[in-house]
Amino acid sequence: MTVQTSYKLSPATKSLREIDLLKEPILLRMGIDHDELPDGLSKAVKILGFEGVKDDAAILSDASGRKFEMHEAPLCTLAVLINPVHRGREKRLLDWLKSRGVVDEPTVFEWHPGKEIETAGLIIQKLAGLLVFDARKITQSNRELLALRTLNDNLQNRFAAVESFVDRQGLQPFDIAFSNEPISSSSRSNVLADASFEGVSQILPVASAGVSAVAIHFERLIQRDDATLHAQLVTLEDMCIVESWVVPLSKLGQGWNYLGLSRTLAGLRRTLSLRLRIEGMDDEMPLLSLGGLQPLEMFQVRDAANDTPLLKNSLAMQIWCGMPGVLLPSWANYLPAQSQEAKNGGFREMPMATGILELAGLSNTDEISFEFAAILPLPEERAIGCHPPSTGITIGHIPAACPPNILRVSSSAVIDNEESKDVDFAIVIASDVHSARQLFDEQRIAGAGEGFSGWVSVAPGEEPRLNAFITEQVGVWQNIYIATRMKNNPGDNAFAWAKFRNISLMVNG
Repeated sequence: MTVQTSYKLSPATKSLREIDLLKEPILLRMGIDHDELPDGLSKAVKILGFEGVKDDAAILSDASGRKFEMHEAPLCTLAVLINPVHRGREKRLLDWLKSRGVVDEPTVFEWHPGKEIETAGLIIQKLAGLLVFDARKITQSNRELLALRTLNDNLQNRFAAVESFVDRQGLQPFDIAFSNEPISSSSRSNVLADASFEGVSQILPVASAGVSAVAIHFERLIQRDDATLHAQLVTLEDMCIVESWVVPLSKLGQGWNYLGLSRTLAGLRRTLSLRLRIEGMDDEMPLLSLGGLQPLEMFQVRDAANDTPLLKNSLAMQIWCGMPGVLLPSWANYLPAQSQEAKNGGFREMPMATGILELAGLSNTDEISFEFAAILPLPEERAIGCHPPSTGITIGHIPAACPPNILRVSSSAVIDNEESKDVDFAIVIASDVHSARQLFDEQRIAGAGEGFSGWVSVAPGEEPRLNAFITEQVGVWQNIYIATRMKNNPGDNAFAWAKFRNISLMVNG
């Protein structure tokens, strides 16, 4: 069965029950009491009654007869069981499903007392057909994935061969894309001397894709071994350091000096800013050459500390471009990047992708059971709901979400209801739920590749940050486990809308 969602659920309709039903196959009954159905069928699949449509929402009822609204079509409706007396009512249901983007209508079976086995057989036949269809789709997808991987490997091999040939033959396209020639000025303004300790900055007038090197021009230069030029190439959109250079003044020359990147830039087109400062000189600063008057303020040379223009000129510079992603040629005359800060720049925090959040599920299903999902991915909030039980703990897992190079997993702990009692939160990094349970129960300390945040009590309105540090990195991917429990055990969990929000991973470099 194929379902196409025509629109997003509005916030008012996102009940836990409704979201839960969007994830599992169900049977719908019409004109049949729940007690009329065999217990074995009720235990095998969720069965709901269809009562009608009101204000564009389907009215359904559960086993106890409680009615609720459904605004989106369930993910998979196996079949519709209808009392023969009520034949014709199914059209309203089928029209509602069609309006919600359901392409394949569910099969309608008449329910006759004494023919339960025959009807169950038809349902099983329908389910088997869906499984066969899905298996074929998975097989087809795997074949397509294998073909794509083969094509990608071939392209990578061809690209490497071309790159090697280009470098051997000295054919690397390393062409000038922009040039702002130096001009002579009677004022001889020294922007490095006039700027603050942070130095000067200059926005490059070309996009980042393909940039291989940036050349700066010194009109006057005092070559000293105890002074160094610090240069950085930064993206303005995310303030990421693309490359950095630390060059002794003794290695610079009067005229053009080429700051070469370790690899030609590729990927998204971003805006680049070049930052320059001199360290180790208290007397006369080198004289950077300027270009002509620049009418656009954003392209004027600026003070890197406060981002204000120093002059109405831009720096004299040249920008060289090559094939994106290719190593710069060995014969090129440039000052190589020394980008330890860019590539090994200490700790870096990365948010967990929303697609990974959607993989979260309940681990201790043998202990925890609610009428709604105990573990609820909320990608639009960048969060995962983890409802605690009145007694015991709820443990959720995000499979294989912790790479080997991760140092720490962090998350904010929040309760989205002011009427809730205090809830305890915890995070564990482990290989399996048994190991995670030992850490949650504080039976032992974390071993190699594991981490435990400890239990943190949270009250409504608070938002502490939980941190689980890996004690010793291992070369395998680990699972991330989240858990909640009531602070007072047993406790009232009626409004304990506990959420792990803004989960992030810390890497080194």
